[in-house]
Amino acid sequence: MHRLLVVPVVAAAWAACQCGGPSNLCEATSCGPGLTCEKATGRCVFASGGGLSGSGGGFLGTGGGDATAGGSAGGEVDAGNVPCPMTCAGNAPICDRTQGRCVACTETQGCSFPNPVCNRLWQGGLGRCQVCLDDHSGCSGSTPFCDVTIAPAAGCIGCRSSADCTQPGTVCDSANTRSCVGDDGGFGGGSSGGGVIWGDGGVTAHCLSVNTPTPATCTTECPKGYTCQGGRCVLRGSTGPIQVTLRFRDDEDLDLYVVEPLPDGGTCEVFYGQSNFDAGPPPIPLPFPLPPQVTCGAKGWLDLDSNAACRIDRVNVENIIYSPSVTPWSGHYVVRVNYWQNCMATGMVPYEVEVRANGQTRYFCGTFTPSQASGGGVGAGRFVADFVIP
Repeated sequence: MHRLLVVPVVAAAWAACQCGGPSNLCEATSCGPGLTCEKATGRCVFASGGGLSGSGGGFLGTGGGDATAGGSAGGEVDAGNVPCPMTCAGNAPICDRTQGRCVACTETQGCSFPNPVCNRLWQGGLGRCQVCLDDHSGCSGSTPFCDVTIAPAAGCIGCRSSADCTQPGTVCDSANTRSCVGDDGGFGGGSSGGGVIWGDGGVTAHCLSVNTPTPATCTTECPKGYTCQGGRCVLRGSTGPIQVTLRFRDDEDLDLYVVEPLPDGGTCEVFYGQSNFDAGPPPIPLPFPLPPQVTCGAKGWLDLDSNAACRIDRVNVENIIYSPSVTPWSGHYVVRVNYWQNCMATGMVPYEVEVRANGQTRYFCGTFTPSQASGGGVGAGRFVADFVIP
């Protein structure tokens, strides 16, 4: 689209230079920053009369010969220093004198932190600022590799495969955090898994700096999904054998799914549409009974569903819990997260899923874009983690 617009605009600007009459061809010409219109020719040239440094003028010399960088003679435009034939503004505010066109950025202009590198090939040469272009531009330290597929402007990651992890005993969590994490048996086996085999790595510490929105102290009252214990509001379910918790920073409608194996070889999907209440006694006494319905035979149930249909409660947590009195079914468990509805987000929507099973805990993190909100239902959402209870 930008290519189609450049031709008529350039043609119009050039034609405008011809409207001032033979004595002044610049009456209708507006040159870009640092340029001025030459009355005799109607062309935009450097305001200094030369522009490219040199003892005799430089860009358009005055002596009559071929102009060279820093030379004393002139007459022709030096290759690589072509003036832009229009005023640069809008989404292309910079004159790229190597092309003679207006662009969003160049190698030295237009970009700054957090997107300091110019991708000059973007949209046919218009350009855009990115975090990085390749492993040698923009990435270093603990995140030395560039992933240009990360929206919206690329990103630096810690590893692409386990071959990038040089510290002994570490592997790449390529499915989630794209960083090197400790291989403690959580990547498909091992004796240190505490009775649970993790299907992927996760990390062993929180990767989203968000806590519960509850007060640090309480007497009896706490928000839904929380209980007052020892003067503090704590999330329900911490004493059960399995707990899966979704946390997100923004007031959006994200949903948590856990697919639980059943003894007959089937599965039961626990989520907002099949919450599976009364799968056993709750982990703490309640002043009211839970709905007496068992929807699919799972032992876990959805205890907390936040911001349903964008009815914002600002809890921003969903929690699937298990009673401490039950023994989880053996088999393969799958965790997914779905973006049901975009409530007000305009940028990335980060989330964290904490999975605790038989005393072992992993954290899995990711992001959604506003355009990825797509409703829900059985089978919806993206894969986050899986684990096996032997």
